[in-house]
Amino acid sequence: MFDSLWNFIHNLFLSIMADNPGPAVPLTFYPGLQLIPSRFYDMVCDVDITERLVFVVTEIRWYKQRILTSEHEYLVARLQRRGGSRAMFAKIERGPSRSANQLQISSTSSPSVLGKEVCAYDLITCLSQDGINSYTVGDRLLETYPFPEVPLLEFFRVVRLVSQYRDEYELNNTMCYWFVGVIVEVARRLFVPHHPGNSYNPPRGAGQYMFINLMTPQWTTDCNDIERKYRREQSVKPDPVGPQEEQSRERVRDAREQGLQQGLQQGEQERAA
Repeated sequence: MFDSLWNFIHNLFLSIMADNPGPAVPLTFYPGLQLIPSRFYDMVCDVDITERLVFVVTEIRWYKQRILTSEHEYLVARLQRRGGSRAMFAKIERGPSRSANQLQISSTSSPSVLGKEVCAYDLITCLSQDGINSYTVGDRLLETYPFPEVPLLEFFRVVRLVSQYRDEYELNNTMCYWFVGVIVEVARRLFVPHHPGNSYNPPRGAGQYMFINLMTPQWTTDCNDIERKYRREQSVKPDPVGPQEEQSRERVRDAREQGLQQGLQQGEQERAA
């Protein structure tokens, strides 16, 4: 059941991303493919390397959303084939665990209040142009960051590392603003030519609630740590493969070895005869 579902998601991702001539890809699926960053990264790893390398991130948009008396900030990444015209989009966001109640979430704003720790819930939602338009309608675009065709795998390696680095949700620290801001800063350091480190200034209106600036302690330290983690991991696993692809490669190797052994045995029997 899981394998068939995973294959369906994998094939859906490829069909959306493809930029081949033929019937247009239906732009009606909704709410679209939704995965946590680590699972999304695994899915990208499952794509054949030769195919994976032609998909790139060319732009990131930073949005602010107003929901009644609360505010939420998220990113939208533009994904497309190198040289292609069609694109899909990935909405990247952080929120509190869906199982946490309002009292638990509120208690995270003050270290003096003893309460149950709230886990962060990070999500990537894949959408078409029509889908992303419906998601962002009424939201305020704070900033647009162009990128020089960053490989899909490498950008979402950054997203996964940020998600795993601080997996708790705190209203005055590791909330949605911290999540999107660190992703933008680390990605710009790594992928934008001549971008000086530690020079990031958030867009006007970011990290504010009711005109109150939200504090994000250890911002620079977190960015530096994640950048080092990225460089270390990328040097060790520049072209990682996902679990299914690795398993399929192992099966191919096993089959080849088994065939070789059978061939050797058959040759020995023929010589003996």
